[in-house]
Amino acid sequence: MFLIKHLKRGYNDVLNILYPRLCLSCSNVLYDTETEICHRCLSQLHLTGFDIKQNNPVYERLSAIVNIEKATALFVFDKSGIVQELIHQLKYNNHQEIGVFFAKTAFDYLTENNFFDDIDYIVPVPLHPKKQRQRGYNQMTEFGRNLGNFFSIPYTEKILLRKIYTESQTKKNALQRRENVSKAFKIAEPEKYTGKHFVIIDDVITTGATIEACAETILNTIPDAKVSILALTMVL
Repeated sequence: MFLIKHLKRGYNDVLNILYPRLCLSCSNVLYDTETEICHRCLSQLHLTGFDIKQNNPVYERLSAIVNIEKATALFVFDKSGIVQELIHQLKYNNHQEIGVFFAKTAFDYLTENNFFDDIDYIVPVPLHPKKQRQRGYNQMTEFGRNLGNFFSIPYTEKILLRKIYTESQTKKNALQRRENVSKAFKIAEPEKYTGKHFVIIDDVITTGATIEACAETILNTIPDAKVSILALTMVL
């Protein structure tokens, strides 16, 4: 038994030399006790501490447009900061393990705040099938799937769907963003979900136009539905 453990450790040491595990934020080599993100980068990640029910920047921005129950974001989006790098790696380089990390973080934080106590379904902001084929994945899948497992709540990408392929929102102002996505979404079999409470998850809230359009689609299509919002980050 000792020999097997010794050989296994030696094999892992060789692997780490040939293919070192790197921090997904700063690219420094990870120690054995570190996973995905080094301790130094972790120490610079600070939860927003927003009151998740109301009177917080996320709730105030979104509830001014659409009738949501509660809303929060885990982190503030800081350009050129660690959070931005993690979101970039998750969204464009398919590092889905970052989604798992965010899910664990959200579970620890939101369990204390009872955020998920009355949620029936977790749904992501959907990608158009064409965009998903091009990218190969929805960046929120592993985050949502793991969050659902932690809280024992169904995660599904089959209720809220994107029916229109929209242009990128990056260079548009707030009004243009809302116009761009105002009719982009639909609900599959809305009659099956009467009275259900959905939490919509997204990576970054900027103006909130996309997630507002998703919320409005649910509220206007499903009778007596309720909507809450959870974002990984928010631009203040």
